[in-house]
Amino acid sequence: MKLRPGAKPHLRTPFAWRGGRVLQLFAGLVLALGLAACSEEEAPLEKQKVHPVKLLSLSDEGGGVIQRYPGVVEASERSNLSFRIGGELRELKVQAGQEVEKGELIARLDDRDARSELNNARSSFNLAQATYKRMKYSVEKGAISRARFDEAQAEFQSAQAQYSQAQDQLSYTYLKAPYNGVIARVPVDNYQVVAAQETIAVLQQPGQIDVIFNMPERQVRAIDRERAEAGRLEDAALAWVRFGSGESRYPARYKEHDTSASEGSLSYEVTLTLPEPQDITVLSGMSATVELDMQQLTAATQGQWRVPIEAVVTQEESPNQAVVWRYVPKGGDAQVSETINEDAGKSEGKQQEAGAQGTVEAVPVTVLQATGEGLVITGELSAGDRLVTAGASRMEAGEPVRPWVKEAGL
Repeated sequence: MKLRPGAKPHLRTPFAWRGGRVLQLFAGLVLALGLAACSEEEAPLEKQKVHPVKLLSLSDEGGGVIQRYPGVVEASERSNLSFRIGGELRELKVQAGQEVEKGELIARLDDRDARSELNNARSSFNLAQATYKRMKYSVEKGAISRARFDEAQAEFQSAQAQYSQAQDQLSYTYLKAPYNGVIARVPVDNYQVVAAQETIAVLQQPGQIDVIFNMPERQVRAIDRERAEAGRLEDAALAWVRFGSGESRYPARYKEHDTSASEGSLSYEVTLTLPEPQDITVLSGMSATVELDMQQLTAATQGQWRVPIEAVVTQEESPNQAVVWRYVPKGGDAQVSETINEDAGKSEGKQQEAGAQGTVEAVPVTVLQATGEGLVITGELSAGDRLVTAGASRMEAGEPVRPWVKEAGL
């Protein structure tokens, strides 16, 4: 607008100023409403408060309480071969792992002294025998007294005994196999001076072996005698044995256990027996791992489960009651599959969950015992239940969770 010459511009009226203020307030209100609308869109974040949990599935196989013990292999039928007399080894004919037949020579001592004693005994025997024959003829003719004949007879019998003993002493310098078998161990060297009854070789009879291990007192006390005897006679195995680092395990039967504790410990020596494996070489003294189904040996009721230690927790309101958290899926049971990583050449446990959300519920349990692989518990659980094993101490009843999925490469 152009002003006339000499005219003064009009000043802003109070109404115009108030109108601008209203516009500012209106603009601020619109901005606030817009921010509020944006904040409402963040509501789905509440759905993201679902904690991932690692789950353990209980299976029928997990119901058996398997205990593992280190053991040592012994032959069921074995002999520690030794000489009856001492001397120097002149021949050592066997080595560990060698098969021998009954009567085969194992070792021989230096027999020079024994042969010398035999020669002396033979000479004395021949002389005493000749004297005895002459005296017998003379006493029959009445040429000598009966007392003189009795002395000659006694000398002959003594010489005969010494001669027989000398023959035995010579035979004792030879050590032979008493039966067909396999040499398990040879603890001596040739030309070594050995004492009487010192082990020269350990001979074991093939076909059956024993595995010996130590069991704690409390577990031996829990063994049911009838179950143990049945396990000795029945075909169903209550124990298995693994040799070395091999993956194969072999069924074994309970044989016996000591009735007195081992010296210096509260454990008892238990012996299992099993046929000698045909696919591997097993000799006395080799290490083994024994796996026992304690649930069967102790006649325990079903419903025992072995779980990791971290799966069993307590709640603040009941610090004396142990619980586990059971996963309750929504919309049906989750499906778990295992994929095989062929490139790596091994099985890679990848869980693929169909209904990947659920809740948890507390299940009271009783801890029966602790093992090297976790805790043995009992409670209202069944095969197929899945328990939280990681983060169980932070769980609350009804808390939304989802099974943890192991991503490829992790």
